[in-house]
Amino acid sequence: PASLPEPVRSQKLQDVKQRILQRLLAERGKPEVQPSHPVPSGTVVESPPPPPPPSKAEEERLRLLKVEGVELCGDEAWFADKSVRERLRAATVEAHREQKILVGPASVEVERICPEGRQLGAGAVLRLGGAHLGGYGEADIGYAYRQLSRALHPDKNPGLPKARAAFLRLSEAADELRLVLNEQRAAVQLIVGALHGSVEPHALERPQEALFAEACRLLMAVCGIAGEGWIPKQARRRAGAALASHAAYHQCQPQAFISRWMGQNELLQLYAGFPMRNAYDCAPRRFRAQFLGLLNRALMAEAKSSNDCVRGSWSQILEAFPELGLWRGFLEQLRGRVWDEASSSGPGPQPRRSKWDEGPGPGAARSRSRSRSARSASSDSGPDPREAIRKEARTGRPASRWAVRWRLAMAAILPSGFDGAVRPEDPEVRKLAKAMWKDLVAWASGSEIEQCIPLFKGDASAQDSSAEWAYIPMSDLFLTIGEGLVGITAEGIFAANRRGHERSSL
Repeated sequence: PASLPEPVRSQKLQDVKQRILQRLLAERGKPEVQPSHPVPSGTVVESPPPPPPPSKAEEERLRLLKVEGVELCGDEAWFADKSVRERLRAATVEAHREQKILVGPASVEVERICPEGRQLGAGAVLRLGGAHLGGYGEADIGYAYRQLSRALHPDKNPGLPKARAAFLRLSEAADELRLVLNEQRAAVQLIVGALHGSVEPHALERPQEALFAEACRLLMAVCGIAGEGWIPKQARRRAGAALASHAAYHQCQPQAFISRWMGQNELLQLYAGFPMRNAYDCAPRRFRAQFLGLLNRALMAEAKSSNDCVRGSWSQILEAFPELGLWRGFLEQLRGRVWDEASSSGPGPQPRRSKWDEGPGPGAARSRSRSRSARSASSDSGPDPREAIRKEARTGRPASRWAVRWRLAMAAILPSGFDGAVRPEDPEVRKLAKAMWKDLVAWASGSEIEQCIPLFKGDASAQDSSAEWAYIPMSDLFLTIGEGLVGITAEGIFAANRRGHERSSL
């Protein structure tokens, strides 16, 4: 980076050129050139065995999952895909092999570690963490500490007044990161235990990936069991059985799990702490965006079931993840566009209804959804789809013309909730989600809510760097634009259609 001191940048360029030369010679079958400096002890140098090639069935599944220009779409259970998890861990090993803790002049490093007026975070002190590395373990902390401590020792820098403070901060940072590693491993075990699963020991060497994957798994289980949107009683009965039989959720016992989640605070509190935020920062962008959507939906599910009363830990979570506030603001503006014809031309301020009513969730909106669901579930024939598409059930207020167009499409391609559901991977559902997202991005352009769009943009460092979008929040769009019409459970997604509804193609 241009921000590095010139001597450090020169050394970095030499290392890069050396690695490129080695690769070119290896391709030509020539002997490998020895590196200009030895590999430090404790550094992992062996490559993990490559995953086996995918079978034909797996290739077909991946083809169906693929959405052009999108890395991840909706509620994809990436955390249950062993090949995805293995690639993430292998990428972290490779990143650390390439990573060199480049030490600048002592005076520059001292000022970097002890800046005026603030304290540098432990990860920044040791240059560890972030999505570019994907995680770290004790060996990585030890290597970074050794490289920096040799240059910053006070005995070597008697002319630097702040050298002793920088050396002390270096030791403190290493201890802090080791403590965080232990907390992350304990959090993984707690989450996995709640779902009656297990975790492989090697996944805990660098625990950030395991913690983030299991945190996403737990949130998706919460949303799947609680149910979101319009849920008839038949669909609610099927949801528990669907989750219990789904391999992605270990040996989860739905009722016991949801009772523990709602009745105790230990699982929720994990999401408010620094260990979880650290794991989030180490994850690829597509998974971070999905995580934010799941967090918001879990909050909405709790508000819906508790008459807008939620636990105090949610305030701490919102502080730990300020990006979540941006997304909730976007959804609030979107909901105003759905039910207010005047807002269809562009985003604008909307009246707040309650403390937690910043999205398509609690407050009056959820109360209407509950009353709608109760009336609909008591009818064997189901609601009148024409009414559900065009009007708000409690007040009779019509949906905007813009919203009706998308709600008609949802009703056409989704099955009746009385009959069953389709998985989020359904191609027609994904095509509609991508079309809605494209429309919404254009609508938000130039407004205040546009600042949340970069959270979903394609990640240039990702494997599919050509993708325009890292993630499309499919479920959030269906639940917000299709409020009162669409429902989602662990079984899948469905609409308030009559029994026997035949799905159409988009």
